[in-house]
Amino acid sequence: MVAQRTADRLDAPSLSPDGKTVTFQMMAREDWEVYTVGADGTGERRLTREIQHDLLPRYIDAKTILAVMGEARHRRSYVYDLATGTRRRLFHNNTVRTIAPEYEWVATADGSRVMIVAERDGDTVSPERGVYVMDLTAKVTKADVLDRLRANLAAETSLRERMARMYAPIADDVRRATTDVSIDRIYSYELALSQFDSRFITQPGNAKAIEWLSGTYKSFGLDPKQQPFQGRGVQTANVLATLRGTVSPDVVYVVGSHFDSVEPGPGADDNASGTAMLLETARILAKHPLPATVIFASFTGEEGGLLGSREFVRRAVADSVKLVGAMNNDMMGWSNDQRLDNTIRYSNPGIRDLQHGGAIGFSKLITYDALYYKSTDAAAFYDAYGDIVGGFGSYPVLGNPHYHQRHDVLETINHELVTETTKANIATLMYLASSPSRLTGLAVTLTGGAADVTWKPSVEKDVAEYIVSYGPPTDPMRKTVRVKDTRVRLTDAPAGTQVAVKAVNSRGLEGWDFARTTVR
Repeated sequence: MVAQRTADRLDAPSLSPDGKTVTFQMMAREDWEVYTVGADGTGERRLTREIQHDLLPRYIDAKTILAVMGEARHRRSYVYDLATGTRRRLFHNNTVRTIAPEYEWVATADGSRVMIVAERDGDTVSPERGVYVMDLTAKVTKADVLDRLRANLAAETSLRERMARMYAPIADDVRRATTDVSIDRIYSYELALSQFDSRFITQPGNAKAIEWLSGTYKSFGLDPKQQPFQGRGVQTANVLATLRGTVSPDVVYVVGSHFDSVEPGPGADDNASGTAMLLETARILAKHPLPATVIFASFTGEEGGLLGSREFVRRAVADSVKLVGAMNNDMMGWSNDQRLDNTIRYSNPGIRDLQHGGAIGFSKLITYDALYYKSTDAAAFYDAYGDIVGGFGSYPVLGNPHYHQRHDVLETINHELVTETTKANIATLMYLASSPSRLTGLAVTLTGGAADVTWKPSVEKDVAEYIVSYGPPTDPMRKTVRVKDTRVRLTDAPAGTQVAVKAVNSRGLEGWDFARTTVR
């Protein structure tokens, strides 16, 4: 029997338990939607109208369909009532901030339970993933919901209070800088980049973009340099502009975005949006020099295999650059609703929290987060320098249906979203380059019942003291002492005690991440 005949792309057909209807996904304009139709070809009905991809429908029972939403690296499950057409979320996040990708789904024959392979903690890096079973017949109690809300509220309140305290010494400076962000300028950068069509390294638009970026950085009063290399058999180049630090110029932070696109399309979101954000950040901070040096890095060859970032890191390592932190920003501009929200993609939780704090305090941006750096330009920094990476991009981790398509065009970009993300980016970068970086060389020796803790002096020149926090694994920040020297003796820290140390500078800015160890 022919249930559906169409010239559109169609996939994933599923037959109802009673054999009377078929559900399937079909391409509607540029994203997949879910449809149902009678097995005899009558009564076609469109079930979904979400701007993201709706995929892989399957029957749980004769009246209920399970389908997933989003790009492969971040899909989420929904259950649809066929009688009413209503949908409800099935699994999803278990905190207000953390994104929890899902990967596989299997329903029992009677439709009472669904097994889901997912990452509840947002860890997209580890190969280990949890396997969960949801009982669709069980009801969550009011007490369970309230307990979860209270736990989320406590964590959110703590984050907001801690970030307000940490940003306080530079809040006025950050506010002046972020107020200067211009949506008109951001649009003009995106429009200029769109004129080059594809910016893939083998396409003419790549070289045109390199020259345009060099001229644009120069117009900000910076002195950009092209970093040439061979990629895919052609000559291409990163474009780098350096803002020299005023206090510790040998300490370096990198904020980068790739400017190339996939070969078929102009890459408006991926990644003209991130390039526009980088340029506006450079324009504003060129007038606000920071204590540490900042390199604004426009990488090329990302779509050809992360080539530009790898070349940059290779040279930085060879030149013994004292690189202590990096922000990689990729895909800022697509939104699926009225909210201005974006994802923090990070390896370092200290930088992640600063990004949340920058968004909360100095923008209208709503931020989620995912431990996510593989297969991005951040990977080279992680491989060479370790856990020092943060960044914005890809709501909600590659949810854009235009991703890597010809129709990733300027008309799909939310320029206010790029503007608000730029403000959070500037705030984060200003804190990073104004505060002490993470300490190194932390060691602890247990001698005669006392723990002798030592660490290397901070690489920054304006450090005033060090904070030492310690406690049991269940309460690792239970006690805190402040010292001037790079050592301390803790007489109440038995084996198993966790110790964390960070520096504080003369302006009262705390280091953005603790160095940590355990008394053994």
